[in-house]
Parts: sequence; C-alpha cells; structure tokens
Amino acid sequence: MKAKEFVDSLFKGYEETAALADFKEELLANLNAKTESLVKKGMEPETAFTKAAAQLGDVSALADELSLKKRKEVFEQAYMDIRNFMNTKRVAGYAAFVVLVLFGVIVGLVVLFDSKSQNARFDLTAVFASMMPFITAAAAGFTWLGMTQETASSFPVSGKRAAWYAAGVGLIVFGFFIMPVVLFDDARLGLDGGLDWLAAVASLIPFLLPGIGILVFLGLTEKDRLKPWAKDLRDNAVKSEMAMWTDPVVATRFGMFSGAIWIFAIGLFILLGFLIGYKYSWLVFIFATAFQLLVQGMMSKKSA
Repeated sequence: MKAKEFVDSLFKGYEETAALADFKEELLANLNAKTESLVKKGMEPETAFTKAAAQLGDVSALADELSLKKRKEVFEQAYMDIRNFMNTKRVAGYAAFVVLVLFGVIVGLVVLFDSKSQNARFDLTAVFASMMPFITAAAAGFTWLGMTQETASSFPVSGKRAAWYAAGVGLIVFGFFIMPVVLFDDARLGLDGGLDWLAAVASLIPFLLPGIGILVFLGLTEKDRLKPWAKDLRDNAVKSEMAMWTDPVVATRFGMFSGAIWIFAIGLFILLGFLIGYKYSWLVFIFATAFQLLVQGMMSKKSA
C-alpha cells in the first residue's frame, strides 16, 4: 500500500475539508521522513514503511471512536512528535562551530598578549586577522545549519538555498573583520598616529554590499515555510488583530489616547527645554513612544 493511500485510509469516512487535507499532507510528510530515517539505518524500504505505518495504525486504533478534531490531536501528540528534528550529526555540527568560535577567540587573545609582550602597544590588526577565518566560517556554518533545520512549526530550506544564505552571512561577517584590520594597519596610520577611517569604511564595500544583496534577494523570494497548523495560527492572529483595529470604538479610543500622549509629550518637551535645555528634553519623545506601544499592547490583550 502506498503511503498516501495509507494516510487516506486513516481518515476514511470523514469529510474532506481544506484543514483535513493540510493535516493529511503533513502527516504524509512525517510518515515518509520516518520511513527514510529507518532506511538510512539499514532497514529495507518495505520493512521500514511497515514499521512506520504500524505506529500510525496503533494510534488509529486508539482514536477510532473519537471525533475528527480529537482524532487529529491524538495523531499529533502520539505520532508527529516522535520525529527528532535534531539528529546526532546536526548536534555535532552545532558543537563543532561553537568550538570553532571559541578557538578563534582564544587565538585572538594569544596574538593580542603576544604582540603586547613584543611591542609597546597591542597589534589589533593581527588580532582581528587571526580571529577572522574561524568566526567567519562558524557564522556561515551556523546559518546553514539553522536554515536547513526543520522545526515543529516550519519546514527547512534546500541545502543549495541555505548555502547562499551562509555565503551572504559569511561575506558580511568577513567584511566586519576586514574593517578593523584595515583601520589598525600600521601602514595606514597617519603621521600623527590617526586612524584611516575612509579606507576602513571603503573596505566594507566589496563584502558588506554583496552579502546584504544576497540576503535581501533570498528574503524577498523566500516561500512560506510555515507548516499548516502554524499558518492557521498566524492567520487567525492577523484576523483577530485586524478585527480589533477596524472596530470604530477601539480605533477612536486608541486615537484619543495617542493624541493625549503626544500633546502631553510636546508640552513637556517645550517646558523641559526652557528649564534644562533642549539637549536633554528630546528624551521625552522616547518615553512617549514607549508609553503608546504599552497602551496598544494592553488594548490588544484586552480585545483578545
């Protein structure tokens, strides 16, 4: 029996709604992933499918007399949580990159104190240059692992696309390390010992701009990776929020609160400007913004 036919058989007799179709699709993906996992461990495909399907069959027997809603809950709790999204190799990868970061920091400290013992000042160029390859590689590695990581709420991106994400992050991190390398370079120090900020900022251009460009392109072309249940949760939250703010009573109340906050803030700004000077009185607007956000949050919570 094919995997799709098997999953369909579990919900035979129930009305085929959009929500049920999404759930069956996710259940099928979990079943296939469980089967593939068993095959990778050396099991024959047929045997692997039989074992994975048996778990679903056991859950089905428990849920036979339940409503569709409760039946879905039983499947989610008893089977879909079985998947271990973080396998041993991935954990080892995260651990390796953490060690790589620590190694880079230690190398930087070694270079820092070694340069101080030989010179009158710290050689910051050598410090950043020695840390750069390790931390850049770790940043790119963390990015790749994170983007290819399936979670309970979202699907992973492909390895190729994740590699582009890693390349973008790597370029940006590399650029931020190149900047201090150029900035503290002895050859670029002025006669008065000043720092060449122009050259340092210019060194960011070939790394920072392409990196940001790659990430912006990937972000704008990224598909919605949320799983069906997470999409439903998000859509319901958006609908609830929109319903609240399209309510004339709520909108009017919030407008009155906002108007009162900013009238008070402007008046206090002018008053403090005369008393202590405008150098500090502008801080009033920061507190006014924070207070308005607090009021908005309280109204959202109350409406929910």
